[in-house]
Amino acid sequence: MGLFKNCLYFMKHLILITFLTSSLLIGCSNGQTNNNNSTSVTKQKTTIDNFQFSFESAHPKAQALMKDEFYWSPIEETAPFSSDDGSDAAYGFRQWRLLNKNISPMVYLKELIERWQYPFFDYNELDTTKIREYISRKPNLDEKDMQQQINTLREALKNSGDTSINKTDDSHLREVIIASSKKMGGTYLLGQDNAIIGICFAQFVLEGHIDSDIKNIGITAIKRQLLPILLERWGENYSKKRKQKLKQLFEVISKAN
Repeated sequence: MGLFKNCLYFMKHLILITFLTSSLLIGCSNGQTNNNNSTSVTKQKTTIDNFQFSFESAHPKAQALMKDEFYWSPIEETAPFSSDDGSDAAYGFRQWRLLNKNISPMVYLKELIERWQYPFFDYNELDTTKIREYISRKPNLDEKDMQQQINTLREALKNSGDTSINKTDDSHLREVIIASSKKMGGTYLLGQDNAIIGICFAQFVLEGHIDSDIKNIGITAIKRQLLPILLERWGENYSKKRKQKLKQLFEVISKAN
């Protein structure tokens, strides 16, 4: 897990490399984003204060609907502020909001997804055929891109202190990149939905309401993640629990305002 943490610095611009690195060292994660207790929260707390999304810091309206400890957990995989993308989106929204009081959170979301360089997927889409096409499509990597991925992955492995990199040739790294890139669509979609949900809950906690436009796609994001095609990616050991937790998120967003 240590290498995965070290790679989080370039998560947004080299998400493929981050995923590949984790695949090399810790195996398949069923398409889930990392939810380590310290990773995302620690990074975001390098702001000008020590603010945390917590029950104590929440607006009274949010406190009334978010009494379960689950909502504030930094390690529960489906909690709104626990995933890397959800946490980054939420804490980033708080900073963005300081200078954008009367602007729709949709503007922030659009800027965020573009900055992360995630391939866009329609926020309102629930068609399982289109979801399947998105999560299974292969990225078009030319030889220049491939070599850049190899070099960056090799450097990441070196920085992790993993000595096995000295025994790994470029042909093996190339195979890993090709194999792992096939799974990135699900990671992108999960990251986008986590960001949407994170922003919804961030606004609710900070302001006691959720703007209707971001609220609508927040509800859709949860419905999308509840679809069997995406739930099954979490495996039998967690998919049932995730379904239950997603329904809790849905209930809060639906009742907000």
